[in-house]
Amino acid sequence: MSSVSVRENIKNAFEVVRKTYESVDKLLTELDRQSVECGFVPVIQQFLRWKSDREYQGWLIHSFIKLYQKDSAPPCQSGNGLKNDNIYAIEISFEDEPRMTLCKYVYPSLEHWDKPPSVSEHWFFYWPLYDGSNFSDHELGNGIFKTVPNDEKTSEKYGRIQEVIWKEIDLLSITSKNIRDAVFHELEKL
Repeated sequence: MSSVSVRENIKNAFEVVRKTYESVDKLLTELDRQSVECGFVPVIQQFLRWKSDREYQGWLIHSFIKLYQKDSAPPCQSGNGLKNDNIYAIEISFEDEPRMTLCKYVYPSLEHWDKPPSVSEHWFFYWPLYDGSNFSDHELGNGIFKTVPNDEKTSEKYGRIQEVIWKEIDLLSITSKNIRDAVFHELEKL
């Protein structure tokens, strides 16, 4: 392969990544807009992501997690900025193939949390879905799964999590016209 074609391939590859990130940005903006209309509010305005300067895998963001809670839920009495209810998450992932995972994180209470999660606390919501050594998956049917911590130590490490109810959907099937039904109505069913 000539150096000209290698240069062109690299340029084109980065252009695809830039365009993909632009599309993700538009999707996240539309999710936030429609979330309010569907009775949800963002936990924080930013998305959560893993980023590392030391590991090259962390140079490319491949998992974007956006957190929501129900607007009607009561606020925590501790004043931590959260509602004392489940946290709903939407993960946009490019790890294998483009997919979206809809999640409901169930806790007995969020009163003991000091503050809402920060952008860098991606791991806090990512690993319960992907860590098969500390969490166990159970199929509930209709493409819905339940993930539970294997022990109390793991539950404590992840904010006293009881379970995550989740469902994967094809990211490429999501459009601005079907977000309400495909995403938020599905979150309601979890």
